[in-house]
Amino acid sequence: MKPALQCLTIVVASIAAAAGASAQEPALPVGNWQSAASETITWALHPALSGGELFLRIDVSNDGSFSGEWGQFFCSAGSLYFSCRFDGKSERVSGRFGPGREGVIDLGRLGRSAFKWSVPSVNELTIELPKNWRGANATLYRARMTRDGKGKPTTATPPAGDPPLSTAVALYREFDKDYKAALNRYAGKTLVLEGRRGDLIQLSDGGAAIHIADGFRSRALVLVFGNMKEVSGIGEGAQFRFRCTVEGFDYQYVQMKDCSIVR
Repeated sequence: MKPALQCLTIVVASIAAAAGASAQEPALPVGNWQSAASETITWALHPALSGGELFLRIDVSNDGSFSGEWGQFFCSAGSLYFSCRFDGKSERVSGRFGPGREGVIDLGRLGRSAFKWSVPSVNELTIELPKNWRGANATLYRARMTRDGKGKPTTATPPAGDPPLSTAVALYREFDKDYKAALNRYAGKTLVLEGRRGDLIQLSDGGAAIHIADGFRSRALVLVFGNMKEVSGIGEGAQFRFRCTVEGFDYQYVQMKDCSIVR
């Protein structure tokens, strides 16, 4: 092969290789992206319930840079589900989507972090920071958004073989993980939950206390009812709904008072 022709062949091959690499590189998610402001959750291990979900509203430029606002979600327990919503307090955020589905985000007072991004569907965008980027507690590490905030991202579902927890057990685990934070969130509030009846104890004043277990812990929640007759028909192990006010966590179980059955 003549030198000139050989050189031309190398150049053409290089161009083809570069074009192939470019074709494989995913397009940057240019445009406006927003997290849903509210969501109903039935899976008790959903990241939002432990503070893992991050609210984002951002505009992404052609070069991958973005700016906008970030915030947090507040979740409360209902009957058979949790309701999570953006708490309305936002701060500035900026960063850049880069090649290899990687990027960097600056959350102001919280600091900067690398992240990975994906596009689950045409109009969905997800970014995930390292779960430990803020220390041992996995908080504010994931954001799910849709283009222009239209529709809602795909709801996370429990892994196969991992059945959803009852809302009562989920509440106990929140206290068990960080009881001070849980007390700040729930103390004095009246919640409607569901769980399975454990021990039933008649009280001297005519009321009753019901224990709800979490695995081998037979007393994760203690519910105090004013009238024994109200709960005497609930069999051991039966699932039931109740309304109670959170009183405390002094003895390593959630104490709930002023309880009544929700029918």
